[in-house]
Amino acid sequence: MEDIPADVDSDGEDRRERNAYEIEEALTQFEDEPPILHNYTHNLMMMKKMKEAVLNHALRTCRNISQYKYDKTRVVFECNGKGCSWRIYCSVPKNSTRWQCAMLKDNVIARLFLDKIREEEEYFMPMKIEQLIMEKWRICVTRNQCQHARNKALRWIEREYAQQFSRLRDYATEIEHSNPGSSVEVDCITNEAGSHVFQRFYVCFNNLRRSWKENCRLLIGVDGCFLKSVQKGELFVANGRDADNRIYPIAWAVVQMENTNNWAWFFRKIKIKVDLCPGDGDEYVLVSDRQKGLLIAVKEELPLIEHRMCVRHIYMNVKYRHGKMPELKTLIWHLAWSYNLAEYKENLKKIEDYDEAVYADVMKMKPETWCRAFYKLGPYCEDVENNSVESFNNSIGKARDKALVPMLETIARLAMVRIAKREAKADGHQGLTTPYVSKYLAEQNEKAKECIVQPSTNKMFLAIVDGCSYRVNLEHWTCTCRKWQITGIPCEHAYEVIIKRGLETQDYVCKWFKTEMWRKLYMDGIVPVRGARF
Repeated sequence: MEDIPADVDSDGEDRRERNAYEIEEALTQFEDEPPILHNYTHNLMMMKKMKEAVLNHALRTCRNISQYKYDKTRVVFECNGKGCSWRIYCSVPKNSTRWQCAMLKDNVIARLFLDKIREEEEYFMPMKIEQLIMEKWRICVTRNQCQHARNKALRWIEREYAQQFSRLRDYATEIEHSNPGSSVEVDCITNEAGSHVFQRFYVCFNNLRRSWKENCRLLIGVDGCFLKSVQKGELFVANGRDADNRIYPIAWAVVQMENTNNWAWFFRKIKIKVDLCPGDGDEYVLVSDRQKGLLIAVKEELPLIEHRMCVRHIYMNVKYRHGKMPELKTLIWHLAWSYNLAEYKENLKKIEDYDEAVYADVMKMKPETWCRAFYKLGPYCEDVENNSVESFNNSIGKARDKALVPMLETIARLAMVRIAKREAKADGHQGLTTPYVSKYLAEQNEKAKECIVQPSTNKMFLAIVDGCSYRVNLEHWTCTCRKWQITGIPCEHAYEVIIKRGLETQDYVCKWFKTEMWRKLYMDGIVPVRGARF
């Protein structure tokens, strides 16, 4: 409808108030008409709802809408705006006592249920559409009308898919142009008709790859999540950790389904084409859940990598088999948090004493793949779960509803914005180490107050807590509890030794947590990519 040029006439009268008054008058007169339908009470109620809806629209949009036509079978309203052809009809068809909206045509129904048909094509059949329209809007539509609407929606979806596929190649070319050196691949297969069909898409921006390799620990977290658009499929994501122990995006891919073949393809890109973890993955750490196809693919492509399992998934699997057991969660997490073999054996014995069946299932889950006591030294990450990658997937939840190319553009844009914010935070930080380290050391400070420190020879010290003794070596940055070696940050025993010696604890934090590394990581990010108009 055409907008009314002004809300106030030349004589100063408020046009909105006058329009509302005129409409209300027309509606009042309309209610005085004699009953013309067999089901008078029902249809009078439907007419009233119709008039209320039109009146609300008129007042909300400041339109001058008047009753155009009224007879025994229909009521019509039209806009009085100059050049505006907007009209709305409501009628009762023959042999029916229900009002029908004439604007609810095939294309409107198709648009209303487009997303539902896209998500559940086999479920949303004409009968289901007909039922939903009646339940939600109390409007009668024919089965044939719903069939036409469904077919039209399917044609739109098919056309949308073809458009997205053609734009995907353009998007890949634009990435290579705007971000030289980036690894991007559109993988296709040829169907029986001889046409190229989308199979997989992979991208790793060059600046992200280079910055990660130079300024991050050798840790990669991977996870997959469902896509909700017409293309469906899975999104694979590989993330690292920055100096503040926050997510750093590395690479992502779209595949048709989560299976061994697609995970192996994803790891080959990470291993060879992108050179994130060359060779067989030695010296690197991978964190993931226990998806079967992923486990097989890692063994095939990265046989020497340290593959850590997410303990949250371990706990959920055990809980599923044994039901609600109050102490189960605490027992399993404490086992995962064991920094050395002595702690591990003690916590494992507690599980065995608690329930032998639970103990048997825990051992089947191979604790050496998710307990800190078995972590190799060097990566400086104590995490026993994959929450960082899963939180990234949650942060792009709305993007997963979009079509393929808009979704990929949104993910890249979110990564770009995330990096820009972290760059500003890193530049404004004044300490030698990152905020994560400051918080971590504050916790160690509280625990260190319980330590009794005794000097020894060869620059070693003895730290005693609750009757347990630990040997601290400041020269080699080690403690027999292994917490310092695993985290890269002084444990409570080393912390107390450092304080007693009058030294700075931040000087004994590994380089990966220094503010200097934090700033270097965010010096370069994703160069904005020109996007198509969707």
